[in-house]
Amino acid sequence: MSRVRMFGVVAASATVATLGLAPTSSALAPSQVAAPVVGAVARASAISAPRWYPLWNSDNHRGGSRQWPTSWPRPEQVAPTAVGPLTGRIIVIDPGHNRGNFTHAREINRHYWVGLNKICNTTGTETRSGYLEATYTFDVAHRLARRLAAAGATVVLTRDDNSVDTFGPCIQARGLLGGQVGADITVSIHADGGPSGGRGAFVYTPARLPGYTSQAKADESRRLARRIMVGLAEQGLQGSNYLRPTVSSNHDQGTLNSSSIPAVIVETLNMANHDDAAIATSKSGRARVALGLFEGIRAFFVAPR
Repeated sequence: MSRVRMFGVVAASATVATLGLAPTSSALAPSQVAAPVVGAVARASAISAPRWYPLWNSDNHRGGSRQWPTSWPRPEQVAPTAVGPLTGRIIVIDPGHNRGNFTHAREINRHYWVGLNKICNTTGTETRSGYLEATYTFDVAHRLARRLAAAGATVVLTRDDNSVDTFGPCIQARGLLGGQVGADITVSIHADGGPSGGRGAFVYTPARLPGYTSQAKADESRRLARRIMVGLAEQGLQGSNYLRPTVSSNHDQGTLNSSSIPAVIVETLNMANHDDAAIATSKSGRARVALGLFEGIRAFFVAPR
């Protein structure tokens, strides 16, 4: 995540609903959530993007809103494909960064206020072989979305593109999206660019921050983070051996500060490490990461507190 190609989503016949959010919509209406199609294959569909709030005043209230820029990827929805333990849940998945951030340096370095002064986005990291974090997160996010849809969830992804033609979305728009579509949680997927000798996953959760993060949001985010770490461990994906604790509260993350619902940033592995890079660059490795994230999310909703 600290430093960073187009994944083709498998498209098969399936019923996919378009959310069609008006700029002022705050949640999905029941009629906008597609009926589950048992045995169908999940397919993503671009949705009407909500407005976003690039400006905040000194009292931590939102300033003027703007249209979702046409130069950004659009959010997309994956409709549920079966009835399951996550039926009725709406989950936002944020594939970190964007391949086009490399070609839009001026745009991604604009500053915005999200409890602190932050730039729009960054390029992300990459493996020694040049496999981009943005491509990795896009792949894992869509694998995860298909699993969640098969368990009954409606999934909204923050971006539908990983090309050099777009950049962003900015971190605050990614964080805001969950509240705007009435989601239960937001999970932002990343990979770290840590020391080459370090391995493993860790999770950031929002710290208590007046005007941004309530104690309840902070507590539920930490519970989600712990479930995800267990889910990854069950797939043989270790916790970080270079950053402790592996679940930590942080008020420096614009995506988390901007979210009105429980949210986490998952640094799933360290791309600078040879063994973790092997996981990131293999289909089987990315499938394990997606399954670990899925099991953690599922447990968050169905397991006793």
